[in-house]
Amino acid sequence: MAATLNFRRNLQTAIDANWGGNQTRVALAAGVSRPYLNRVLKGKTTPAIDQCERLAKAAGFPLVALLGSPEEFSETVLTAVND
Repeated sequence: MAATLNFRRNLQTAIDANWGGNQTRVALAAGVSRPYLNRVLKGKTTPAIDQCERLAKAAGFPLVALLGSPEEFSETVLTAVND
């Protein structure tokens, strides 16, 4: 359960960092609809692992990076993006 919550939070952070919050472009890159992506981010649906992988890749990060704690993700991964 924690990994799912971490994934959603980190995915939103990744979309904000790499795409300026543009869910439409990320959804298109992942091959899902924007409403579906929005439901994932709001916790209204839980994506299958293959969808998680596609969403993570579209957001610009490996899936494993999005499964860790949001604090760790923000501090380590996003610091690298901003350098």
